[in-house]
Amino acid sequence: MQNSADAVVSRRRSILLRYLPLVLLLAAAIAVFSLGLHRYISLESAVRHSEALDRIVDNNPLAAFAIYAAVYSAAIVFAVPGAVVFTMFGGFLFGAFFGALGGILGSTIGGVITVLIGSASIGASLQRAALPRFQKFAQGFRSGAFGYIVLLRLIPVVPYIAINVASGLFRVPLKTFVAATMIGIAPIAFCFGFIGSGLDQGIEKQLQVFRACEALSAGECRIEFDMMHFLSRELIAGLVLFAVLVSLPLIFRKRIARLRRPPREEGVKP
Repeated sequence: MQNSADAVVSRRRSILLRYLPLVLLLAAAIAVFSLGLHRYISLESAVRHSEALDRIVDNNPLAAFAIYAAVYSAAIVFAVPGAVVFTMFGGFLFGAFFGALGGILGSTIGGVITVLIGSASIGASLQRAALPRFQKFAQGFRSGAFGYIVLLRLIPVVPYIAINVASGLFRVPLKTFVAATMIGIAPIAFCFGFIGSGLDQGIEKQLQVFRACEALSAGECRIEFDMMHFLSRELIAGLVLFAVLVSLPLIFRKRIARLRRPPREEGVKP
């Protein structure tokens, strides 16, 4: 009896520890959106405080870069809408290369946190469950995970958080997830970073409109993004590059499909 009771307690403790990070993550996400904190992790908020952010970058660029990557990671973990567009502002603050690099690091770190929590909780439970169809589908996804993730990152149609959650539920190996994520998002990250590096004049125009609204006390003043203010050589070139990047997986779909296929098992020779 004692051994049976100890086994039950041990099992409950194991389940609690396995699901505790997921519960804490969901509670934190609910708190972030309930308190409106997600509004501070937005392109509008960044533009509104761009002058103060510029001073921080000038005074301590390394600390500012670390904060940028950390905030980006938090936005990915909490699935803040439009977080990826933040890469453009990273390009504005740090230049095309470091803005893109911070976006890649933030996206990858945020994705790894999501995958670890999902894999250790729901993913582990589903793997133990007697669900033949799910197990077969999960095995198929894992066997071609690198190609799937690279393809889905290159074509920004599936929400970023959905790819992270699926990778966790199907228990994709962490090395595969990290490599595929960094390779898949790098081209688009550098594209948006390049666009952001040419936003100086556009952001200044937006701030002028915002300050004029505040001076007139004309109700709630918001920064409305008018793309005409942001027209520049960098923006046009970046959009053309983005269109090319998105079309590449369609052009080379046969080669990408090979990456998704599981390796053939060699026949056993008699």
